[in-house]
Amino acid sequence: MSDLTPIRPPVLMTMALFGLWVALSQKLDAFHLLAGLAAAGVIAFTTRGLYRSSPQTMPPEEFVRIPLKWRHFLGYGGWLALAIIRAATDVAMVVLRRRLLIAPRVLRLRDRLPHPTARLTLAHSITLTPGTLTVDCDDEHLDIHLLDDAYAGSFAGDGGPITRRVRRLFAILAPPR
Repeated sequence: MSDLTPIRPPVLMTMALFGLWVALSQKLDAFHLLAGLAAAGVIAFTTRGLYRSSPQTMPPEEFVRIPLKWRHFLGYGGWLALAIIRAATDVAMVVLRRRLLIAPRVLRLRDRLPHPTARLTLAHSITLTPGTLTVDCDDEHLDIHLLDDAYAGSFAGDGGPITRRVRRLFAILAPPR
């Protein structure tokens, strides 16, 4: 038996983050090494509670198998990839203009999707699309940060094409109006 005390997770995380810092910065002078060590220590210390917390469990009534059809999943993935490319092109054009003409805002979208996996898919799909970011969600609403008002049209009506696609992916009927 060894009388050495086990290394705590923040120390391991500090070492891992510091190693990543050194590998990415490739600066070996004293200032950069101390700055990297300090940043790694602060991050590891402030996130130490995450190491001990157990994952949240899904309530049993929400844990049901969703019958996804592969062709629907592949179709949605292809559509989402094209939407991401179009949005990335739009955002690139906004950034490359001489004057940055944006009007950021937060849109509250009522999703009305009855299954948590469908809501999660919608939230992540929105976040993956450049120019939009899901900043908060609950059982009924998604708060979406938009780069400009032009993006709000994508969520008009019943949530726009992205919500309709997620609803179709999970074979969920359209909500009553």
